[in-house]
Amino acid sequence: MRRKLLLLSAVAGVRGLVPAPRPRTRRIARHVFDNDEVAAARDDVAAAAARLRDAERRLAEKRSAPRPRPANARTLIDRSDAGTLLLTVPPAGLGGSTLMGAAFSAAWFSAIVPATAGMVATGAVLGSVFMAPFWLAGGAVLKTTLVDPAKKTTLSIGRYAWELSQTLPGGVAVSSDRGATDELAGADVAVTVVTNGVPQYACRLVAGARAWGLGDGLPRGELEWVASEINDQLSSFAGGEDLLAPPPGRVS
Repeated sequence: MRRKLLLLSAVAGVRGLVPAPRPRTRRIARHVFDNDEVAAARDDVAAAAARLRDAERRLAEKRSAPRPRPANARTLIDRSDAGTLLLTVPPAGLGGSTLMGAAFSAAWFSAIVPATAGMVATGAVLGSVFMAPFWLAGGAVLKTTLVDPAKKTTLSIGRYAWELSQTLPGGVAVSSDRGATDELAGADVAVTVVTNGVPQYACRLVAGARAWGLGDGLPRGELEWVASEINDQLSSFAGGEDLLAPPPGRVS
C-alpha cells in the first residue's frame, strides 16, 4: 500500500513539471481573422479597379473633338502619307506688345549703357559687375519681345521621331532639335512676358525638363489650336489616351 502511494505521488510530481497543452482556439481564430482581412482587401482592390476602368471609359467617351482652325490663323498644319504631323508656325511680327517691349528696352539700355561705360572708364570693376544683372534683365526683355516673335518654327512629329527648327528672317538659324517621339510630354499655352499689363503668349512643346516656345506673340486662340493638334497627334500614338498636363519646363 505504501509503495502504491509513493508511485502515485511520483506520477503527480511529473505531471506538475510538464506544462499542459495550450488551447488552440486563439491561434485558429487569429488565422481566420487574417484570412478575412486578405479577402476584404482583395474585394477593395477589385472594386477600385472597376471604378478606375469605368472612369477611363467615361473619359474616353467625353474626349473633346480637335479645336477648329481659327479664322485668321496663319499657322500651316498638314500630315504626310505616313501620318507625320507637319507644322509651320510663322513669326508673329510687329504688334502692340512688340512695340512696347522695344520702347522699354530702348529706355532700359539708354540708362544702363552710359552707367556701365562710366564705371569701366573710371576702373570701377566692382561697379561693372554690379551692373551685370541689369544687362541680363534687359536682354531677357529684348529676347521675349523682339527676338522670339520674329522666329519661324517648323515642326514634324512622326510615330517614332520628332524634329524642330527655328529661324529668324534671312534664314538665320536659332535652334534645331530632334529626338524620339516618346520623349514628348505634350504642348500647352503659357504667358512668356507681360508688358504694361498686356500678356504675350507662346505654345510650349515640352520634352523632359526642356521646353521650346512656338509662335511667340501669336493670338492665344491660334496657339491653343496648335497645342491641341500636337496633343492629338501624341495621343493617337499613345493608343487614344489623353495626355497629362505637361510639366513646367524652360522655354528655349
